Amino acid sequence: VSTQSTWDNFCVHEMYKPLYSAREDWKDVQPILQDDGPNPACSIAYSEQFKDHMDYFRAIVQRQEYSDRALERVGDELELNPANYTIWQYRRALLRTLQKDLGLELAYIEGVIRELPKNYQVWYHRKAVVEMCGDGSHELVLTAAVLEEDAKNYHAWQHRQWVMETYNLFDGALDYVNKLLTDDCRNNSAWNHRYFVVQKTTGFTPEACANEVNY
Repeated sequence: VSTQSTWDNFCVHEMYKPLYSAREDWKDVQPILQDDGPNPACSIAYSEQFKDHMDYFRAIVQRQEYSDRALERVGDELELNPANYTIWQYRRALLRTLQKDLGLELAYIEGVIRELPKNYQVWYHRKAVVEMCGDGSHELVLTAAVLEEDAKNYHAWQHRQWVMETYNLFDGALDYVNKLLTDDCRNNSAWNHRYFVVQKTTGFTPEACANEVNY
C-alpha cells in the first residue's frame, strides 16, 4: 500500500470537497457551533472550511456516531489540523467499532508521519494502532526512514525504543547504531540508543562494560 501518496492524494481531494453544511448526506446532523462566550478577548479567525468541519465534528461526538461517514468526517478534520489529539482519539474509537483494516490505517499514518515527522499526536496514534495490531515488525523500517532524514528526531527514537522493547526486536540493533555513529560520532541520540540497547540486552556486565570502553 502506498504511504506518502495516501496522505498526499487525500489532501488534494480534500481541497475540492464541498462544505458539510451544503451536503445532502449530512442534512440530518445539526452542527454545534463553537462557543467562545459573550465577550471573547481574542477570537481566532478560522476559515469557513475549518469552522464547518469542527461544527460537524462536535455534533458527531455529541451524538456518539460511529459510522463510515463519521470516519470520513474525522479524516477531513485531520487534514486541516493533524495535531488535534481529540480527533485522533475519536478516529481510534471509530476504527475499533467499525473493525476497519488496520493495515490501511498504518499506511495512512505513515503518509502523515513522512509529511509531519515531528507531530507528536500522529506518533501516539501510530503506537496505539500498532498495539491494536499486535505487530511491530514494520516500525523499525519506518523509524529508520524518518531518522535518515533527521537523525535526532525525538519522536522517531522514542517510538523505535518502545517497539523494540515491546516486541523484543533487538536483532541487529548495535549494527544499526554503529552505522549512525560512523556517519556522525556526535549524534547524541545514537549514543543514547546504544546505551538503551546494551541495557536491555546484555546489561552492563563487566564484559559488556569492557566492550563499550574498547568501542
